[in-house]
Amino acid sequence: MTDYPPIDQLVPHRRPMQMVDRMISEVGDVTCSEHTIGPDHVFLVPGKGVPTYAGFEMMAQSICATDGLKRWRSGRPAALGFLLGCRRFTATRDWLAVGETLRMESRQLLEGETASYECRLLDAEGDEVSTAVVNVFQPSDITAYLKGTTL
Repeated sequence: MTDYPPIDQLVPHRRPMQMVDRMISEVGDVTCSEHTIGPDHVFLVPGKGVPTYAGFEMMAQSICATDGLKRWRSGRPAALGFLLGCRRFTATRDWLAVGETLRMESRQLLEGETASYECRLLDAEGDEVSTAVVNVFQPSDITAYLKGTTL
């Protein structure tokens, strides 16, 4: 098993919006991370749980953690990116339970400043909870982009 750095070194998100707790594996071109639904989860609906569509954000942050891992290995810090949207989001149920640990898997389909990933959200038994193709944008110069000085 590979040792991974703390998730705070891989993603710029912080509590309460941080929805990936740890990297757990890399197998071929698939990276995996985990998130446990806590009783203070930002999307918690009392008496019901967390809506499964919040898994979309978990998938996006898993992509961010994958990018952060690549950056960490090359001595660079985690960087901001932008979630553009998704295609073909599916869910097998409506709610995620408090205490449930979910595994996010992502595989890059398209590489570049604009990238695309095939993602899956799995429960503790390995059953699919949701799937999506997630599209992200990470400009090469984030500072210039945010200042509006890029073409």
